[in-house]
Amino acid sequence: MYTITITLCGLMLTIMAGITPPAWGEDLPDRIRIELLQDLYSPVTFEHARHIVREKDCAVCHHHTNGAPAASERCIRCHRGGHEGKSMACRDCHEKEPFSSAVVNQKFKNGQQFHQDKPGLKASYHLSCIGCHKKQGGPQSCTGCHGLTDKGEAFYRSGKHAPDPGKAAKHGH
Repeated sequence: MYTITITLCGLMLTIMAGITPPAWGEDLPDRIRIELLQDLYSPVTFEHARHIVREKDCAVCHHHTNGAPAASERCIRCHRGGHEGKSMACRDCHEKEPFSSAVVNQKFKNGQQFHQDKPGLKASYHLSCIGCHKKQGGPQSCTGCHGLTDKGEAFYRSGKHAPDPGKAAKHGH
């Protein structure tokens, strides 16, 4: 009886380990508020916990920051074997202003230290999100994720800032 109980407990632990999402017990945010485009768009609430349960592999989004080996030929040159980064937050690796003079000058001074082709923060979000959204049927338009602010509506001439079709010029150019 004792052997059967231990065997059943071991079997249950093995099964639970296989179905337990990797984030359980870890100090990870359930939601992440992304405010990068807050001038034109309202913030996006990224449902981190829901994506963890769906993907079950942090490396799908977080590349080699979680210790997973590099997958790309370009990455393997320097990131052999994988290593855990100090932070897994996108903003801690991808620059918010990748074309600022300070960032560009730093890249030129330390060509081997920095990725010359690493996308900025906004591009990394969009490259990661939109590709997956296409495969999974998630939103793919700008306003599918981002609501326009009043300033955004004015910039894009939409909403209350859209041209009045009744007042449009009746003649062509």
